[in-house]
Amino acid sequence: MTHGTLVTLYKPSAAQIEHLLTLPAKSPVVVAVDNSPVADRALYARLAAGGVDVIANHNRGGIAGAFNAGVEFLIGRGCDVFFIFDQDSHVPDDYFDRMLAGCARVGDSRFLVGPRIFNRNFQRDLPLFTVRRWSAQITPIHGGAHGLLSCSVIISSGTAISLDAYRALGRFREDFFIDHVDAEYCMRAQAHGVPVRVNADVSLPHELGSPSAQQHWPRVEIFDQSALRHYYAARNCILVARDYWRRYPAMLLINLITLKHVAFVLLHARNKRLKLKAIYCGVTDGLRGRYGRV
Repeated sequence: MTHGTLVTLYKPSAAQIEHLLTLPAKSPVVVAVDNSPVADRALYARLAAGGVDVIANHNRGGIAGAFNAGVEFLIGRGCDVFFIFDQDSHVPDDYFDRMLAGCARVGDSRFLVGPRIFNRNFQRDLPLFTVRRWSAQITPIHGGAHGLLSCSVIISSGTAISLDAYRALGRFREDFFIDHVDAEYCMRAQAHGVPVRVNADVSLPHELGSPSAQQHWPRVEIFDQSALRHYYAARNCILVARDYWRRYPAMLLINLITLKHVAFVLLHARNKRLKLKAIYCGVTDGLRGRYGRV
């Protein structure tokens, strides 16, 4: 397998750029897809000098557009496995070798394989999320877990996608723009019989958003974000459910995530009224079937 790496950027910090510049020593092809509103030519020159190709995407198609641009670039460079990372992820030195070994054990040339995600904000692994026709289950990954674990949805950062899977499933949905783009793609994979796995032997430390320093009891494991992100999260939960509820009626339960967002805003967030209004607008637009950027 010939792998390549794409990293999505949005106003990256100096520390994130320093880590990005370590990746060409670990991966044969590295491309950074920058969704920042203004192109930083000095940064791009520095990345190019360090072996990182750059695509200035200007947020076209949101995070989904960045994924599509990066994957198409890697295909053009002859890669048949694509690793996707957010700028927040810290990639261990042996990450690619261990993940590729896991990919080889899937038993299918089509696959989506993610690592065990260690959420640094809450100091625990993300659980497995599994959806069947009439049931949905959230299962903790215990410390002794090993090998490939089946599930329905994995987050995009750290995920390896094979070329055969991408050809079978097509492009990421740019009409989702941001939030739950990965959930939709994973449910599409499950609906098409493409294996979705977590490699429990590989851990990827990752920051999921910015936790609120003001959280008091009761804690809600949802991170703080802008009102616009609350809008997209609420809307796209409903849109994923709309797209897949006939095959998987239990997928309607994904909207419980929105209730957690409401609980977080009520208990811990600043600008409560604005964020609650954004969630309300997201829910109503989702029910109306409104896609795209707002």
